[in-house]
Amino acid sequence: MTGIIDSHVHRYPGEVIRDPLGWASARGECHWAELVAPGGVQGWADRAKMLADMDAAGVEKAVIVGWYWEHQSTCDEANTWHAQWLREDPDRFIALASIQPRDGKCTVDGFKRALESGCAGVGELHPWVQGWGFDSPAWNEIADICEARGLPVCFHATEVVGHDHKGNVATPLAEYAALAKRRPKLKIVLAHWGGGLPFFLLNRRIKKALANVYYDTAASPLLYDARVWKLGVELAGADRILFGTDYPLLDHPSKTRVPSFAGMIAEVRENLPQDTAENVMRANAVRVYGS
Repeated sequence: MTGIIDSHVHRYPGEVIRDPLGWASARGECHWAELVAPGGVQGWADRAKMLADMDAAGVEKAVIVGWYWEHQSTCDEANTWHAQWLREDPDRFIALASIQPRDGKCTVDGFKRALESGCAGVGELHPWVQGWGFDSPAWNEIADICEARGLPVCFHATEVVGHDHKGNVATPLAEYAALAKRRPKLKIVLAHWGGGLPFFLLNRRIKKALANVYYDTAASPLLYDARVWKLGVELAGADRILFGTDYPLLDHPSKTRVPSFAGMIAEVRENLPQDTAENVMRANAVRVYGS
């Protein structure tokens, strides 16, 4: 296998890493603050650590996924981070734009600027945290642009039944299925194994409706045991699963409090044959996000 592509990581600048709660409070980002509060599974990594960890694990590129910020001003700030990081390490990172569709024209303009600066899609979005619906004019204008350019849109997907944790907000999976059916040309990525949506692909009508949907594996060890790799591939298809760690989230917090790519890479290699692993850890990401 050529280098691995991690389809779901997050990255923050030094000012955020040094004082995440203070930074969030100043911007009114209460939900994000709740998720990254001390004592949880949030880890931190600056540019040097992230690149060193990628090199050590054989990760050639990583898709820096944005966040479902509550304010478009925060989205704009985060998009400037991504633009800077793409300039610094263009061969190591792909970036997605953050948007807050509640803010109308400001959102669309911010998205267009993010595309001009090199972003290759949109996400991670969470309409039920951000407070917008799929009838939003700004969302639909952005979705039209993504359809026309073949750009992916990544959504957070919460498991229907699972562990409760601070900041856990449901994502009605039927809404994502309806979106995929309404917009069959939109390239949709559902994070976190789609909140378990692949298990419903045993229903033939659902499988047909979700033909344009991909599933990334962000935070997999926190959600499912390692059998999910074989089952997920069997149900969704080897061409529909995108390897993603959610780095620097601590995906094995009982074993280490240091962010790493290695644990999930080991899971893939232990549970999938080599040709399938190559699809999941590289080829699919090239098709969805570009090389």
